[in-house]
Amino acid sequence: MKLATIAMSAMFVLGGFSLGTVAASATVPTPASVAAARTPADHEALAKAYYAEAKRIEAMAARHESLAKTYGAPGGKPWEAAQARHCRSVAADLYAAAKGVRKLAAAQLKAAKTGS
Repeated sequence: MKLATIAMSAMFVLGGFSLGTVAASATVPTPASVAAARTPADHEALAKAYYAEAKRIEAMAARHESLAKTYGAPGGKPWEAAQARHCRSVAADLYAAAKGVRKLAAAQLKAAKTGS
């Protein structure tokens, strides 16, 4: 039950990062799929989906890092410095979210092995 609660919380956090700019992936586990996981195969499938989601989030973070470098280039307009700070902040938040999703994946793999 605790694993399901953590997973549902993560889904709400991840949903907040998309802000409608990135289409939700069909592979992202739903609260129902997490709650329904019973077999090792179920948990392994959830782990695989979580790892894929972490990769997508890390790719978004990398794009924001790249944008921060572009906006932060010397000789830019004054507003670009603020945009660079924004992009660095978003990238840091996305990397933190990906780290959390990877922890969910690891918990699902543990559940697959221990039957918890």
